[in-house]
Amino acid sequence: METKKKVNGVIHIPASLSGSFFRYWLEFLSPFHNLSPREMDVAANFLKQRYILSKAIRDNVLLDKIVMSQETKKKVMTECGVSTPHFQVIMGKLRKSKIIVNDRLNPKFVPKGMSDGDKSFQLMLYFDLSEGDNKESSQ
Repeated sequence: METKKKVNGVIHIPASLSGSFFRYWLEFLSPFHNLSPREMDVAANFLKQRYILSKAIRDNVLLDKIVMSQETKKKVMTECGVSTPHFQVIMGKLRKSKIIVNDRLNPKFVPKGMSDGDKSFQLMLYFDLSEGDNKESSQ
């Protein structure tokens, strides 16, 4: 019989959708992308723009096109204070890190299940300890 386990620990992180949330999100996911702090700033701004636009645009294909449009890119450059040449370098790194795939934000890095009016967002980290032991013992 499988029993449900309680959550072992909860960390409260004050954040806002107009401010630090998307940067914190990318910081938690940093083992999967290895971006520099400046690159995370730009990626976080793209995620923020996508969230803002998603309130009005429900079609994900159209949403992805508008997020990667020249107008949105200019807005991200301005808000992040990045020059055009530096922005192009950062965009190359976002592609190389698979943050941007096929000229759209990789769905793996887009927070899911956020609704307008939400007062919190939960990220669950699930460490499957039995999986790690099996891999480690075979090495």
